[in-house]
Amino acid sequence: MVIVTVFLVLVCTLATWLPLIRTHKWWIRIFDFPRLQITVLAVFTLILVLVYLIGQPSFFYSSLLLILSAIIYQSLSMVRYTPLYPNISEKAIGVDASNTFSIMMSNVKMDNENYDKYLEVVYKSDPDVILLNEVNRKWVDAISQLDSIYPYRIKHPLENTYGMALYSKFKLHDAEINELLVKDIPSIYVNLELPSGYKVTLHCVHPEPPKIGSDTYERDTEILLIGKRIVNEKKPCVVVGDLNDVAWSYTSELFQKRCSLIDPREGRGFFNTYNVFVPLLRYPLDHFFYTDNFKYVMLQRLEAYGSDHFPMMLKLEYIPDETN
Repeated sequence: MVIVTVFLVLVCTLATWLPLIRTHKWWIRIFDFPRLQITVLAVFTLILVLVYLIGQPSFFYSSLLLILSAIIYQSLSMVRYTPLYPNISEKAIGVDASNTFSIMMSNVKMDNENYDKYLEVVYKSDPDVILLNEVNRKWVDAISQLDSIYPYRIKHPLENTYGMALYSKFKLHDAEINELLVKDIPSIYVNLELPSGYKVTLHCVHPEPPKIGSDTYERDTEILLIGKRIVNEKKPCVVVGDLNDVAWSYTSELFQKRCSLIDPREGRGFFNTYNVFVPLLRYPLDHFFYTDNFKYVMLQRLEAYGSDHFPMMLKLEYIPDETN
């Protein structure tokens, strides 16, 4: 057990510190995701160190230092997404319905054919705006009954798992479907007109994920390009979509910091959305970020409907800047 314990110490240490290397290499960036799982493994390894290495001074102190540093670093990286951290997003009090809207986002998983179950979730949640990732023509046709409820729509189905569709009860203006870096990997830019007449901007995104043999340059660059537009335009905006990244990664933190965006999960929970089918390996991949022009009303993970992602819904109140 001594060899096994030392091996686990090295695994936890490498998995913790490798992501600090500023690189787009997939085999390093992949360790951004399982921080919670690495922390659990590190706590288990700490117990092994205390049991099996206590009589091995040459291994004990160095192993104890390494495993404690891994636990502390990982915990500090995630503490913002627990109730131990203060809520950064200001909660709405006395909500103005004319400036309030809800957004439901769903990565539907293109080959998932549980269309009726998905529609049940939509009808039950009754969001004002719906963003769907991974839609193809078959999906768009299967949920066409939503057209009567959501008269304003942007549909861009694709057969490559990067199709997008946006449905809205409110008017949409100045819509753009952009391919910022890679052909047929779109993002949507649009201005949403609230019942009050005020307009807020939506950035709908779904960049490529890191995977074996595929580095994260395109994903990271797309996220930061959207961030650059947010900074330049200085508009009240909401970023929504499957970013294929976790909130505590270097890219997400840099994006949030540069754009002064609020993450409604801070102080509330992880809201892990992927993978529905593997409970022990779930990460928060589906994101909402917004500028400080909004107050938080509600954030909810909705029930599964056959996709490998849980849907999420956010409700916000827009607070107009009367000085402008």
